[in-house]
Amino acid sequence: MIRMKGLSLAHLLIATLLAVFTTEACRAQVFYSVVSPEGRQNWLLGTIHSEDERVLAFPPVLEQALKQAETVGLELVPDREMLERLAEAMRLPDGTRLSDRLDEALYRRVRSALTESGMNADSVDQLRPWAAAMTLGQPPVRTGRFMDLVLARTAAEHGAVSVALETIDEQLAFFTGLGERAHVALLRQAVEDRERGLADFEALLAAYLESDLQQLQQLARRQLSRLPQSVQEKFRVQGITLRNIEMARRAQPLLDQGATLIAVGALHLSGEKGLVALLREQGNRVEAIY
Repeated sequence: MIRMKGLSLAHLLIATLLAVFTTEACRAQVFYSVVSPEGRQNWLLGTIHSEDERVLAFPPVLEQALKQAETVGLELVPDREMLERLAEAMRLPDGTRLSDRLDEALYRRVRSALTESGMNADSVDQLRPWAAAMTLGQPPVRTGRFMDLVLARTAAEHGAVSVALETIDEQLAFFTGLGERAHVALLRQAVEDRERGLADFEALLAAYLESDLQQLQQLARRQLSRLPQSVQEKFRVQGITLRNIEMARRAQPLLDQGATLIAVGALHLSGEKGLVALLREQGNRVEAIY
């Protein structure tokens, strides 16, 4: 995942917007055994961008998989080069300001929300609209021990290597490709959600702890429905379907090697073009563990 001071670009989608148009009803399926066509053992885990201790209390079966895994496939690996690229992309060009991109009332609300979170006013005014939305779309950072990062570190302690299934430029291209109107719409929704409090994220967390992907989908669908129809369509096609297809393709060589744990946002898993279905189409035996 992309991460900057606890923020996650991909998880802005996962936490609030992804998997909106998937329809497969499924429950209690966030961790899977994946046996490759050659019979090699692997695993697929759906994650949530949270530092809640309940999320980090990994079940014994997951702990065992982390000990056995030789490779961990993540959406992104947060190395220094990637983080520097993200930080650069989040900033507006010299001579331009966020306050020039938004109407005065919206900018005041954005500045108020971000300064309350500890960001200084000058830094707020340097953010691109989508970056401000991303920042507002996350709950306050307490420890920085987010689930996917802890997974990667735990596996590394047992000798596993982390591999990215996407590139920073690909994820940035999706966001920048939405266009300025969509960015402002995302930002307006992020401000409104922030002002309402963190109830939506808490509901997502509760559904995840129950391994209830159907409820996660319903919550995400409700939030995405507040955006313009054209933005919803771009999320459906570019943010979900095409990304899932490419991640499944890139995951297969890792699965063919065996002892690989694929860990991506939970809402990438289900539906006709979710990773569970796509990996099965590629000849893997995919069975739910919990």
